[in-house]
Amino acid sequence: MWKRILCLLAALLLAGSAAAEETQLSDEEITDILWEMYQTENGDGDYLVLPESYEPPAAGKTGIYNLLLIGVDNPGDQVTGRSDTMLLASLNMRTGDLKLISFLRDTYVAIPRHGHNRLNAAYTYGGPELLMETLEKCFGVKADGYVAVNYALMTDLVDAIGGVELDVSEDELKKLNGILEYYNYLRGVPQAEGRLESAGLQRLTGLQTMSYARIRKLDSDFVRVQRQQQVILAIYRQLRTLSLIDLTQVITAYIGQVTTNITFAQAASLVAGVLTLQNITTSTLRVPVDGAYSSRLMNDTYYIVPRLDRCRETIDEFLHK
Repeated sequence: MWKRILCLLAALLLAGSAAAEETQLSDEEITDILWEMYQTENGDGDYLVLPESYEPPAAGKTGIYNLLLIGVDNPGDQVTGRSDTMLLASLNMRTGDLKLISFLRDTYVAIPRHGHNRLNAAYTYGGPELLMETLEKCFGVKADGYVAVNYALMTDLVDAIGGVELDVSEDELKKLNGILEYYNYLRGVPQAEGRLESAGLQRLTGLQTMSYARIRKLDSDFVRVQRQQQVILAIYRQLRTLSLIDLTQVITAYIGQVTTNITFAQAASLVAGVLTLQNITTSTLRVPVDGAYSSRLMNDTYYIVPRLDRCRETIDEFLHK
């Protein structure tokens, strides 16, 4: 009963705010009211007449924004080729929950209008839009926006925010430096430049971070996506240490250099929302999930074949628990 009364009061308040400037609610207050109504008997509040000046936040009334992060493996500066990293970051502005879902690139899936292939081929066939469509069709996850970044640009982004802290093992140290030396060779600089001298928790530069994320032959793709998740979390932690002015400068400098469907206003809204959060709880998931896949060799190509029903069920539980 009290929720119905709340809905009635919300309607009166919103109507009054539209008619009288002195009683107008803030955008945040209106969004909170719409959220309460959304939870009441599945009411959206779509019948309300909202003030013309009302600007809904990028995360909408639920406060949840699902961002698809795509890392493209291309030695040059182009954001083309197969997607090497596919990670859905789901941030709940209301609860402070950050959930990361990594999708293995060798996962065998049906790509709309292109038959069956590895998941990372979807980006090659149709860019971020087809990759998002494939993820939704196969795994039931819907991204609100995407950001595709070439690994070369990632080095600049990490340096721009002051580097990130990562814990590098002794085994990872050797592989990291090998990748870093290769990129130094491609750039025409001394191969030993910027080598990481020791293992342990430390602040890494952009090139060191990118080299860490690209470690492949040390273990498996399953462990590799865990390293990529650690990089994303490290970047997220570092972003939270910056001021709104510094973050805005980074967005301004780089938003035109990445492939994205997020506007500057949406990016600014998301950043502002993140800065208001006091405590963040993070959790991670890898897809295909444990016990819901098999490995197969088909036409001399290695694939990971998922059990889609089990994967979808686990993803849904992970996102909504």
